[in-house]
Amino acid sequence: MQYNVKWIINGNIKIAADSKEQAEEKIKKTLESIIKKNKDDFENIGAIAIQGSANKINNE
Repeated sequence: MQYNVKWIINGNIKIAADSKEQAEEKIKKTLESIIKKNKDDFENIGAIAIQGSANKINNE
């Protein structure tokens, strides 16, 4: 039998940055580096996209 498996990797990190765009870019570069170093593994598990969005923490 074959099964179609969908999965999600969820994360949350606080990061210092001057803007929402800068915060997103910092994490994007880190994730792209991890993916590049592990390209075969990501392809083997069917990873096709990553996405994320920064939100300002109001109490800081």
